[in-house]
Amino acid sequence: MSKSIFSILFVVLLLAGCSNNPSVEIISATVEIEKNNLVEDSDELEFVNLHYNFVLKNVGRKDLGGDKRLNDATYDYDDGIKIYIEPSEKLKAISEELIGINIYDKKKNYGTGHTGLPVLKPNQEGEFSLDFVLGALKDNEQLKAAPSSEQLEKLKENAMDATLMVMVEDETIAQFDLNNLE
Repeated sequence: MSKSIFSILFVVLLLAGCSNNPSVEIISATVEIEKNNLVEDSDELEFVNLHYNFVLKNVGRKDLGGDKRLNDATYDYDDGIKIYIEPSEKLKAISEELIGINIYDKKKNYGTGHTGLPVLKPNQEGEFSLDFVLGALKDNEQLKAAPSSEQLEKLKENAMDATLMVMVEDETIAQFDLNNLE
């Protein structure tokens, strides 16, 4: 009898400890092909990028991420929330075929931009985005030419064939299969 009570108490304490851990949900995910310009009111440096937008929500009881350790080199918080895309083999192959490289390779940081909140408070939603430069619309010396409209559409159609990775301090805290969100 005492072993049963001890076992039940252990499970209750274990569950209570787990419920305090921060956790995150994905509320929405979208992807678009966007045209942008490096110089305002000029079409000389127009380029195309693949833009992902995500809304995440902290459904835990603790703050998720931090804003105490600003990295002067990257202007990101080392203790903040970070996201990245882990492409499927198919998406990786499409990127390599159309762009010439795997744009999702986070070690190479191929023309990416990102925005997001370093911290999500309990029950807070936050918007996060990732941008991958795909090429220039007009020939120029700074940037390789973008793929054709048909090729860009192919990339967009397959862009959700990936996993969104959510990290805090180099630890993966959540993964979302983007195929299941469409």
